Amino acid sequence: MRKIKYLIAFLLLPMLSFAQERANPGLGASLSVELQKGLLRNMDIAVEEEVRLVNNIVGFDRSVTSLGLDYSLFENRVKIGACYAFIYRYNNDHLFEPRHRYYLNLSCKQPVNQFTLSWRGRMQGTYRDENRNDYKINPKYVMKSKFEADYAVWGKPWKPYVACELSTELNDPAGNDLTRIRYQGGTGWRLNRTAYLDFFLRYDNYLDGEELNVVAIGAGYRVKW
Repeated sequence: MRKIKYLIAFLLLPMLSFAQERANPGLGASLSVELQKGLLRNMDIAVEEEVRLVNNIVGFDRSVTSLGLDYSLFENRVKIGACYAFIYRYNNDHLFEPRHRYYLNLSCKQPVNQFTLSWRGRMQGTYRDENRNDYKINPKYVMKSKFEADYAVWGKPWKPYVACELSTELNDPAGNDLTRIRYQGGTGWRLNRTAYLDFFLRYDNYLDGEELNVVAIGAGYRVKW
């Protein structure tokens, strides 16, 4: 239990610090369903649908429909993957806008006793609709680095975790800066051999001032067969 408390403190302290910078961060929610199937011995295909809400969980932010492939190496400790996502978003000009996103992933993990430490790098490109807004950068390329630590509780179906993700723009003529820091903490919950739940609290701190900081609660359901 002491190790779990350390994980929670690791998450909450930076979240509270950033939240104080803006007195009224937005409250949002994320709900997702994912279906994952093994194609070959080391390859999986996944389809996911996610809906995000904002404005105290009463306003629509976006839906994300994605299709991805992952290939595992070195006894599942390293993965490479590619994904396409169709995004339908309510943008800053109060218009519903379709977007297309492609990304490549490289991830690795290392067990340390009951902990698992992992890192994921993502190269992401997003194509936005110029008919819905005048974008100075299109497509927009972003590099993301995510660090995560989870803790396996012996004899229990749940696995608490904390994570931090850094997003950096790659093709902004004004300069490629760190634009967002995302903190997330929660727990996975194994229902049976093929079904899993994820409950989390997430804080998005936007450093460029273009988006409102958001505290979001979330739940996800994943089935693997």
